Amino acid sequence: MSIPADSPLATAPSPTPDAYRTFGIVGFVLSFFVILNLAGLAISIIALVGSRRQGHRNGLALAGVVIAGVGVAVALVIVFVLGATLVDAGQTCARLGEGVHTAGPETYTCGPGSFYVRYGG
Repeated sequence: MSIPADSPLATAPSPTPDAYRTFGIVGFVLSFFVILNLAGLAISIIALVGSRRQGHRNGLALAGVVIAGVGVAVALVIVFVLGATLVDAGQTCARLGEGVHTAGPETYTCGPGSFYVRYGG
């Protein structure tokens, strides 16, 4: 038994294009730039969720989420460590006062409104 050519079963329905594919590409590209990491993460999440709601897979959006997520996490760790180091050095200079001070292996040069720390002898 054959199906006639003009039958609706003879042709497969054309799949709808993924409207979020471009967002996935943009998010993926932005995820490699340190300053634009957060924007890349947001755009990649929007693309991933939108594509999945339409029934599509968006590998670039998923990769953008992973890469940008790791980049944002690393940037946060660096900011917190750098911030803690600066606060500690500032508090040490506030405690020691102006001038050049040696505390252990560190040499603190404290001035009015600024400080410099040199590690090691």
